[in-house]
Amino acid sequence: MPQILVVDDEAISRQFLTAVLRQMGMNKISEAVDGLDALMQLDAGDRAFDLIFCDLDMPRMDGVEFVRHLGERAYQGKLLITSGFDERVLDSVADLARMYALRLCGVLPKPVDPEQLLAMLAAPIAAGEALCLPMERINSEELRLGIDRGEVVPFFQPQVDVACGRVLSVEVLARWLHPQLGLLGPLQFIELAEQSGLITQMTKRLFADASQALKRLDAWKRLDMSVNLSMQSLKDSSLVASLVSIARETGLEMSRVTFEVTESGVMADPASALEIMTRLRLKGAGLAIDDFGTGFASMDRLARIPFTELKIDKGFVIDAAGNATNRSIFLGSVELGHRLGLKVVAEGVASEAEWALCREFGVSAAQGSLISPPVDEASFAEWLASCAGGGGQSARDWIFIATPT
Repeated sequence: MPQILVVDDEAISRQFLTAVLRQMGMNKISEAVDGLDALMQLDAGDRAFDLIFCDLDMPRMDGVEFVRHLGERAYQGKLLITSGFDERVLDSVADLARMYALRLCGVLPKPVDPEQLLAMLAAPIAAGEALCLPMERINSEELRLGIDRGEVVPFFQPQVDVACGRVLSVEVLARWLHPQLGLLGPLQFIELAEQSGLITQMTKRLFADASQALKRLDAWKRLDMSVNLSMQSLKDSSLVASLVSIARETGLEMSRVTFEVTESGVMADPASALEIMTRLRLKGAGLAIDDFGTGFASMDRLARIPFTELKIDKGFVIDAAGNATNRSIFLGSVELGHRLGLKVVAEGVASEAEWALCREFGVSAAQGSLISPPVDEASFAEWLASCAGGGGQSARDWIFIATPT
């Protein structure tokens, strides 16, 4: 059961949110009247809060200053901002939380809508994961053994053609089937993998396992595949040869693989990243700039990298139908991708309204919970089977026929 802290100076707001959380089955709830009170409870050390709800306008210490203190303390739980301020203020606080590498679930306007709250808490969590799994202490040796034993497995999220709904490819995402803790999502071990130098080893293993799975899934359809590369892997000069060797052993053409890199990953070591990405293109692989718009990278430098695909970050896609700022950034990103001759992919498509925007803006392909969350190989095979009869229908009809119940 997650330990929750509600930080708000208004007693009625605290009571209302607490009641909503209890209705959702969460009963370990503490309260704080402002940021200073919350910090005192955090520093007492007798409770490890898995989730903090924080208001912004509070006496003694407001929510913005409290976010800074959470960042300085490297708070590892989840954070959700609630406030009655306008959208731009909320967006600024959300950006601040991300700059401090906090695990932000999102921002909710007051009064809190229970359905929106439930959706926001559930959205970042893949199927089968706990809502707020307490942060367990996992060491690098345990992760290394997990990789060697095949506990870190590929999950698959489909990418579909927006114009006709045809399944184009799968994005490979890592999940850890931990023998004691159950299914762990990437937030719980990817950072450890990068810090301990295990990320490249893990990526190679995932690529090999996913390639074998793709061969088995080809009984249904001929699918392409995309794989994420971390900034640490982009510094490994042996990476290209290893990936090509794995593809050759599994019989997978490199032309069917797209490697995804983030703006920040490219900028961490531009020379090494440029060498590795260019060599991957020479081998026939595609290159996608992932989470586009979040890294503040030099557009001039990005323009010199041989990208084939632009993936618009889900932060600009989610709620774009109702958020004028997100809509403008979404449309501008699509237009930029088209001008550069890139395939444009929208991530995080979670509603019919967002799907409709993808069609209106001319997005090439989409992925997100509306289509399917990331799932294991067996579940993905079942999902593909459910798509078999939808090939000749419109994209909207296809989605609701193909999405498993």
